[in-house]
Amino acid sequence: MGSPTKKSASELYSLDQQLAGTGAVLRIGPISTRVAIGFPSIRQQFLKIYQDYCFPTEPEIIDHRLTVYARNLFRRYIRPQATINTLMNDDFVPLPESMGLLSVEMGMNWQVAFGCKTHILFHAGVVERDGIGLIIPAISGSGKSTLSAGLSYDGWRFFSDEFGMLDPASGLLYPYPRPVSLKNESIAVMKAWVKDETCFSPEYRKTPKGTICYLRPPVDSLKRMDEPARPRLVIHPIFDPNATPSCRRLTQTMAFFRLVRSSANYGDIGEAAFAALSQLSAECQSYEITYSTLEEAIALVNQIVDDLA
Repeated sequence: MGSPTKKSASELYSLDQQLAGTGAVLRIGPISTRVAIGFPSIRQQFLKIYQDYCFPTEPEIIDHRLTVYARNLFRRYIRPQATINTLMNDDFVPLPESMGLLSVEMGMNWQVAFGCKTHILFHAGVVERDGIGLIIPAISGSGKSTLSAGLSYDGWRFFSDEFGMLDPASGLLYPYPRPVSLKNESIAVMKAWVKDETCFSPEYRKTPKGTICYLRPPVDSLKRMDEPARPRLVIHPIFDPNATPSCRRLTQTMAFFRLVRSSANYGDIGEAAFAALSQLSAECQSYEITYSTLEEAIALVNQIVDDLA
């Protein structure tokens, strides 16, 4: 269980017992979290999507602790609701037990977004192929998660669809390959692209963001989650169902300001972040692409990469 591999039935049972008790340690890239879940159904959903991940058996430093619990017996058995505790001044609204995995994912997002001060965080997808690290910053709804997932199931190594992590000292991108958060129409798109239902969580309907489903990254990406990559490209995607595919190069100045805008902790890191993003925008080519389908987006990305080579 100490490395990202398929788990046996006995290993999954052991993890379930740990999750039900003091918690199981989940390590994803540079971050370790002790996760405890009081609901059997949520543990089942969690292990379905995280079964290939790394659960260290040796003692190690824990960055975060996340607990999913019921506030009282009524919310445990009569009208079950999952409440999360991140130990980080959170005030999350409890969710129905049937949406419990969303609570886990929200809590882990919160801990990284507000607790990580060692890496510059981008609200971005990140993938890598042939030594080319690609950052895909975008606002919600622009298609970054779908594009990141699509590329990862088309020969690219998946780093993240939510948090790009840049070490300001080395200038390297570090993987944080959590499950991909797919929403609404993108769910059917990725199920048709991946063609393997076992990689997907159940679909959670009527959430504040519509229907949500989680996609497990390729196992090879999990096995290589300790391998950083040098950023070479930044591509800002714009999904428009009525668009004609297009691509335009961004100036270095515009590239810098867009990276700053997409960073969650630029102000916290300060001067080191300014220097790192200045260097990144100078060394990387930056583009904006507009597309109407995943196939068009991937074709545009691959064409940019071929021209870069």
